[in-house]
Amino acid sequence: MSPGQPLPLLVAVILIIVASVPDHSGAQTYQTKSNQQTGIVAEDANSQIILRLYEDCLNQGHLDILPALVSKRVVNHFDDNEQAGLAAFEQNLRHVRAMFPNGHFQLDDVVSNGNKAAVRWTMTATFSVPIAGVAPTGKQITHDAIAFYHFNHGKIVEAWVQVDQIGALRQIGVHIPGLHSQPTR
Repeated sequence: MSPGQPLPLLVAVILIIVASVPDHSGAQTYQTKSNQQTGIVAEDANSQIILRLYEDCLNQGHLDILPALVSKRVVNHFDDNEQAGLAAFEQNLRHVRAMFPNGHFQLDDVVSNGNKAAVRWTMTATFSVPIAGVAPTGKQITHDAIAFYHFNHGKIVEAWVQVDQIGALRQIGVHIPGLHSQPTR
């Protein structure tokens, strides 16, 4: 470095050179995606898949993209039920969309670590179709859940979903024996 050359210029030149060297480490980089409404930022591939599953498939009904997100051999654990295969997974999403035609999923938290990720979501919808033998009231309900996902080769291969079913049933007016109060949201 010549005596009259400023240090910041040299640092800038080094940074430009380093930034232009291709990465051959095998590490993959992902463009950051975010949910504008919730501020959830998906900086890794698994978080991006979760964001697309809820935003594109469940909120917007683009179930045609499921094969890009979910393995054809996916295993879905829901309460005490276990189903295998992409067709069953897609049928579950269709069922949810039919039960809550105007349902909207808001991702509250997404946490990803290695080949697993978790999401906490809130779904709001109008009670507009019969559920558990209860006639629709047209009232707004809120449904909470957590889900854990296992990924392999960039796709969901297993899912565990725990939904606050009691809370949802209470909101639509189902009396749950043994519960003293029946709070509403």
